[in-house]
Amino acid sequence: MSAQTSTSTASLAWVTWLRIIAIYGVVAIHSAGATASSARSMTSVDGWVARALDLPFIWAVPVFVMISGALSLDPAKFRGSGPYLRKRVWRLLPALVVWHLVYLTYMAQTREGWLDGWRDGLAKVVQGQVAPHLYFLWIVLGLSVLTPVLVPWIGRAGRREWVAGAVIAYAVPILSTWPLGTDGARIGVTHSAWTWWLPYLGAYLMGWALRGVVLPRRWVWPTLLVVISLMTLLTWQWKNPAAAWLESWSGAHYYSPTVAVLSVLIILLAQTMIRPGGALDVLTSASVLRYAEPVALATMGIFTLHFLVLIVGTDTGLLGPPVTSWPLLLVRIVVVSLVTTLLVLPLRKVPWVRAVL
Repeated sequence: MSAQTSTSTASLAWVTWLRIIAIYGVVAIHSAGATASSARSMTSVDGWVARALDLPFIWAVPVFVMISGALSLDPAKFRGSGPYLRKRVWRLLPALVVWHLVYLTYMAQTREGWLDGWRDGLAKVVQGQVAPHLYFLWIVLGLSVLTPVLVPWIGRAGRREWVAGAVIAYAVPILSTWPLGTDGARIGVTHSAWTWWLPYLGAYLMGWALRGVVLPRRWVWPTLLVVISLMTLLTWQWKNPAAAWLESWSGAHYYSPTVAVLSVLIILLAQTMIRPGGALDVLTSASVLRYAEPVALATMGIFTLHFLVLIVGTDTGLLGPPVTSWPLLLVRIVVVSLVTTLLVLPLRKVPWVRAVL
């Protein structure tokens, strides 16, 4: 590795580590989700531990989108619409098709009456009812198709315009979830395979707008305190009758202003702390990144496969029932994370398998 390559890798070490933290945060969300949303969510230790393993990581999806924007919207690395789209679309389409088929097949074989013909299967695909995480592939695909339109504007504009554009785009899903409709109803965001990208356009632009921004040292600890406070708040308020007003205006969901602020702060902290000379400078060394980067590069495979590992584990009883005790939740998260990672890393070395991982 040349000195120039090493320096470049170190400067983007925050991307590597944030991908890793986010992907295992997603595993935690899905592993603890059933218990966190159960009837005993707010009346038992198991429920509160499950909430604490779920809600604090709700930033994972917006941050994944921000990371994608930080890397994909760079005008200096853009080589034209054709080359970009061929690379991105052909990276995403095989995974999108294969994983929908995998989950459709598994669910149809294990849930009696779950699938009623190919029309029902298609309807489940376009409405995101096959598996609760596959919609993310549609988000990335939609934003990728839009990228050749965005890059020329980014090349002409500056950071002030980038941030303004990101804030305006982010306001669309946020305002759509506020109780502004008739009789206090939510306006709502339409969810379908071809519109999932729209609520995440703001996060995508924000990822690029914030790339390279480093917090002053005196702001690091206050920002950490705000991040921990927001994570705690989200854990407490979700489906909590005592937080009904707060849930109406800034709920614990992906389009919440609270989650938007939390995601931005996490990006800023990662760029500030995980860099040469930063508080977590040790994580940027070549010897450490040598082990971290393969996992970071495998995050799409871990993302797509982990839910299958989870439901097979709960269906067979090996990982307990979906709603379970908090010690078993911890074991479940560790087992699903390890098994999925240990499967994906070697499979990525197989050329035709790597296309979908």
